[in-house]
Amino acid sequence: MADMGIKRFIQNRKLAFAKPFKPTRRWSPGENSLQLAGLILCVDDTHEIELLKKVRSYLTAKGVVCRTCIYRKNTKVLIPEELINDGTLLLNQESVNWYGQVRLGCASSFIDESYDLVINLSKHFYFTTTHLASLSKATLKIGRYVWPQSPYSIVLGANQNYDIEAFIDLLDRNLQIIKFE
Repeated sequence: MADMGIKRFIQNRKLAFAKPFKPTRRWSPGENSLQLAGLILCVDDTHEIELLKKVRSYLTAKGVVCRTCIYRKNTKVLIPEELINDGTLLLNQESVNWYGQVRLGCASSFIDESYDLVINLSKHFYFTTTHLASLSKATLKIGRYVWPQSPYSIVLGANQNYDIEAFIDLLDRNLQIIKFE
């Protein structure tokens, strides 16, 4: 039990001191076009896989290139072949340390990419995915409100149900400020 308190304390400190990325170009609504998006997800069950498929198909229909970082906490969940491509980074329990931070070099390719948009699709608070989103060099960061120290520019509602269509609609309404090519 004391172990969990120390773990949460370290996680809170890491998130509190994560420096937000300062983009080199200015972003203002409607001015730029969205070209490259990073999707972060912690997979616990198949509902998250369906959400990832829907969000990827929504963004690729708009002409956005998507790169995915999947943290598979439960090794029993299988990730479909169509989600694994050359831009997909798969993380597992061996990729993170004791308190959930990604080990050095495991996600550097994802973190160092200059995304126009990063979306954390994780339904619940996972330190690993939230910390990856905070370290990302994205101009705009989107995630669900699951923790007071969220590193997101746009916070989607706290609805934690599995209504994927409602989530896509909410995402679409929030992305109306971005001009797609």
